[in-house]
Amino acid sequence: MKTTIRLVVVLCLFTCAVSFGPAALGQTATESTYFEPQGYETRLEAGGNLRLHLRDGDFRVIGTDAEKISIHVSGRDSYQAKNMKIQLKRSDRMVDLTLSHVPKNDFQVTIEIPKFTHLYARMRGGDLSVQGVTGDKDLELTAGDLSVQVGDPKDYSHVDLSVSIGDLSGDQFGEPEGWLGKSIHKLGAGKHRLHAHVMAGDLVLKS
Repeated sequence: MKTTIRLVVVLCLFTCAVSFGPAALGQTATESTYFEPQGYETRLEAGGNLRLHLRDGDFRVIGTDAEKISIHVSGRDSYQAKNMKIQLKRSDRMVDLTLSHVPKNDFQVTIEIPKFTHLYARMRGGDLSVQGVTGDKDLELTAGDLSVQVGDPKDYSHVDLSVSIGDLSGDQFGEPEGWLGKSIHKLGAGKHRLHAHVMAGDLVLKS
């Protein structure tokens, strides 16, 4: 009798795994594709966590009311977008998005995401602009210019901004300290966190 019960339990677990797939078991789902001329879209719920892994190029991240990620390109060399590779990895409420083989000359990539998203971005070189994103922001750029729309300074509980070599502009959180390297550290009563760092280049804060 006990053997029969065990067999039934195993069969039920197997059926559930087949019916609901890897997401039901908390596993990671990964997909990889090349950019299509009409653009790229995938779902992302508001309030989710998005991790962007970028290399070199000109990128704009814009918050919208849609619960999805949309990627579009523009510029004289936009025809080269077919070489751009997109890798997406999902795990619970975390989405990792990696863009590679991105053309560097006269080529801009626009990534639209839900405006209430906890955004993490790491980029090697170029220009990165973030606007209209109201969740936590954790942004780092090795070399280039980083522009961040911060909105209301009262929305933040912890602010950590720094530039190792370059300029930090924007007085929303007070004047930056330092000579060669500049930084701003501030605590507040809000609920979001803001971390932005540029190793060599400029960090610009916008309201």
